[in-house]
Amino acid sequence: MKRFALCLFLALSLGLSAQELKVTDFRADLTMTDAAKFPKKDANGVNCGLIRLGLVLPDAQFEGDIISSEYKDGEWWIYMMKDANWITIKSKRYLPLRHEFEPIRSNVTYVMLVDKPQIAYDGPTGTIKIECNIKDADVYVDGEKISAVTPCEYKGPEGTHEVLIRSKGYNDERQTVNVLLNKKVPCSMTLRPAGTFQLDGISYEMVKVAGGSFMMGSKAKPEDKNYPLNFAQPQHEVILRNYAIGKTEVTQALWEKVMGSNPSLVQGPNLPVSNVSYTDCLEFIRRLNRLTGQHFRLPTEAEWEFAARARGTQDPDAFSGGSKATQLDGVSAVGSKHTNPLGLCDMSGNVAEWCSDWAGTYPADRTISPQGPDEGTQRVVRGGYAGGNKWACFASSRGHQDPDTPSAFIGLRLAMDD
Repeated sequence: MKRFALCLFLALSLGLSAQELKVTDFRADLTMTDAAKFPKKDANGVNCGLIRLGLVLPDAQFEGDIISSEYKDGEWWIYMMKDANWITIKSKRYLPLRHEFEPIRSNVTYVMLVDKPQIAYDGPTGTIKIECNIKDADVYVDGEKISAVTPCEYKGPEGTHEVLIRSKGYNDERQTVNVLLNKKVPCSMTLRPAGTFQLDGISYEMVKVAGGSFMMGSKAKPEDKNYPLNFAQPQHEVILRNYAIGKTEVTQALWEKVMGSNPSLVQGPNLPVSNVSYTDCLEFIRRLNRLTGQHFRLPTEAEWEFAARARGTQDPDAFSGGSKATQLDGVSAVGSKHTNPLGLCDMSGNVAEWCSDWAGTYPADRTISPQGPDEGTQRVVRGGYAGGNKWACFASSRGHQDPDTPSAFIGLRLAMDD
């Protein structure tokens, strides 16, 4: 009864304009490790749980057993004490929302999604015409969701407004737009695949790869060719889920920023890093994930080959991406030569690239998202390299190397789950 009276009072005090927020999802997500990777403790030294609240509402305030709250990148990170079982969200423009849940667990990350109705504006307006490269994207203006698709239009008062666009699998993008009365102002944004980042001015771009099936390996008989593809047999069907992979190989500039040194024999900030072992690459990725909050990894060799074929390349012995151009004439700046149909660079040259799999024989049967053998002595290496043999540029060609031994011809490319 008291809660009803409070809500009624607030509604009246806001001129009956306040509206209700609505919780659309609340769950523990055991695949997210943010609570453990970025821990906060309560006064007794007990690690908190973390609620990642998808709510574009910068003026929100929270009540409950809360240790800290921070608004960043279009969502709230709220650390709550172990065994907390409710939270209240308050904002000037909405009625208070109290949500109860099962007791919070230490080191567990929770996902909470909250929708809010758009508040109408009846005064003189201008228009923002909002466009984006992704059709199925949520569009917010000043924290209010106005559309779930693009392009769309927003009508509102004269002045400065913040436009935010978000879509699953992509980084959020935002832009400040100045609305003029009775004018239509354009606002165009490009969403980048999740994982694309800048680290002190050094950029790395990811490319989304839609999963599917393909014939992995080579069907050529050894005597039919003068290159050793028998290691890439038998040819077999592989089915992959969606994932993302780096547009380019990791540069020396990025490696040095993360690791503090550059092991490459031929040096240049935009050249691919090389002379790194598989073990070195795992340490690089561990540090990079800590710096960026991302979940990068090395690609599996199935993911690498599927991306090199760019889905449409059916000839298993074609050059990566179907291109007849090779890149064996010396190490070049990443992205300076041809791209394949997915927009990936240097899949057939510059440096070869470590994959996550142990080297082993292929199965004959269909496999789904294969990870390679459970154990081995050599890790798979894929792709041609400057000064190497022409056959190494074929999409199905496989190499291998001791995981603790660096090579002047081997670098890496990042991957991550979709």
